[in-house]
Amino acid sequence: MLRSVNDFTALQKAGRSRAHPLLILRWRRNDLERTRFGLSTGRKVGSAVIRNRIRRRLREVLRATDRRPVRGFDILVIARPASAAAGYTELRDALERLLERMGKDEGGMNKT
Repeated sequence: MLRSVNDFTALQKAGRSRAHPLLILRWRRNDLERTRFGLSTGRKVGSAVIRNRIRRRLREVLRATDRRPVRGFDILVIARPASAAAGYTELRDALERLLERMGKDEGGMNKT
């Protein structure tokens, strides 16, 4: 997972992005052999309880998804306020759609 402030800042400055009504996906290439994910849920999304629920659901979606970008990316998933009312299935569909669009932009996805 992405945790460093510097990693989040680099993504905000130099990353590419795609948006969905529930989520925003930002990414950039890194020089590593793995893909790292970060989650962001701002206060506009809701109370701490709601933000934590969204993060738990998104972590589970990331574990369960079969759509993976090729190695070497930093990916930030940003929850939008509408995601507070979304269920697991809606979040999964939104994230898979965004990862698919990212794959088309970057030239490949791995099925793992």
